Formats: sequence, structure tokens, C-alpha cells
Amino acid sequence: MDVKPAITAISWTGGKDCNLALLYAKRDSSLDPRYLVVFRISEQAFHAHPIPLMRKQAESLGLELLFVDFPEGTTDYFQAYVDGIRNLNDTYGITTISTGDMDLVGTMERNWMERCCEAAGINVHLPLWAINREEALNTMIAEDFEIIFSCVKSPFFDESWINRKLDRTALDDMKKMISSGLTPEQINDGVKPLDLCGERGEYHTMCIGGPLYKSKICLGVNDEPNKQETKQTSWKGNIHNSSCIWTISLKEDEGNK
Repeated sequence: MDVKPAITAISWTGGKDCNLALLYAKRDSSLDPRYLVVFRISEQAFHAHPIPLMRKQAESLGLELLFVDFPEGTTDYFQAYVDGIRNLNDTYGITTISTGDMDLVGTMERNWMERCCEAAGINVHLPLWAINREEALNTMIAEDFEIIFSCVKSPFFDESWINRKLDRTALDDMKKMISSGLTPEQINDGVKPLDLCGERGEYHTMCIGGPLYKSKICLGVNDEPNKQETKQTSWKGNIHNSSCIWTISLKEDEGNK
């Protein structure tokens, strides 16, 4: 008796990692990726991962974009995720969620989506878990993904990286950052070395083209990125905090919800 492929949703931000997870899910005969799902606080704007861009991605990929919204003031996010995942299963028949997670976040001792899916009674697909960072980026480049930097943070990056392509030149530049090491002041402040894939939150990306896209995504982008100066805070686990954050700025007619 033939086993039908599992109806699958990709946990979606529009960035490089979830796009690679989608590619692997598409190539896995046991999975049937039909949906992209965004987990968010209700109607919250994503500056690093603009919703208008996600909508255009879904259209080009030929997949339905779903939202699991959490009310403002939610405190128990674990239960909120579990309830949202159960609703995805009940409404759309989703039995597997695929995620581009590569590593643990912050002080967590286990993958977040794995915990939530287990509690909700469905499966999780983690094709990038513990992957070598350079290998992952080389694969994305070799597969012809067109990726841009949508958010970067000091002390490793500056505004010149916003809307820049993540190509071999960018990869080489990041490898040089790692090779040059940290300054004594950064070490004293508890700064950790740059993670090549930005897994400590050092940067975020959006994909505007690739092997699964019917056409390249086009959005109006302002020359000047958004800039947010923040009070320098200490690092918690592997979450990167910085004194300055730049995010991609979309033209007004694009909206941001």
C-alpha cells in the first residue's frame, strides 16, 4: 500500500534558511509541501522580513501563505504555538512542519519547533539542523538562490550591507571578519565571533529568486535603510544584541503588513 506524502508547511520568514528547507522538502518524496506559515504577533510589522515580500514570494512559489497570529500581550508562547499548530492540522491537514533551524536559540536546550510539534501531535522536518555553516551558504549559492541582506547589526556590519546580495564575495568578506578575530574590547564586552549564517542574530536575509521561483521578486527599496540605535546590552545565550541595527526600507506604496 502506497503511503501518501505528508502535507507539509514550511515555517516561513522569507529568509535564506527557510528557502533552503523548502527546496529540501520539495525533493523529499515523503513530503508534500503546500503551505508557507508565518508565526507572528497579530498584524505586527516585520522590518527584517517584510510581509509584502513574503506575499510576493508565495505567489511566485505557487504556495499558500498562512499566518498564525498571537494576540498582543501573549505570555505563554509555547501553548500559543501548540494551539496554532493544532489549528493548522485541523484546518489544512498539515501533519509536518519543516523549518530551516540550524541551532539552538538563546538558552533553549531543545529545538523550539520540535517541542511545539511534538506537543501538538505532528511531525517536524529539520533538514538543516547542525549543518556546517559554510556548506549551507555554498549550497544556497550553488543552487542559484538570489538572497539579499535585509537586516544587519553592529559590530560586524554597517548600512552598506543592506540590500547587498549574499554571493561568494559577501561570503568571503564574512569569512575575513571571522579570521580577523575580535578586539580585546569586544571580548571584554562578551561579544561572540560572527556566525557565518547569522545564527546568533547578527544578520537576516530575504530571498528574491531561486530554483523554485517562477519569477524574480521585485520590490521598491529606498536607498537609505532604516536605522535603530539601541543601548548596548549583554549577550544572552547565542542571541546577538548590538548598539546599531539597520533594516531594509521599502517604499511607502509597498506597505509593511
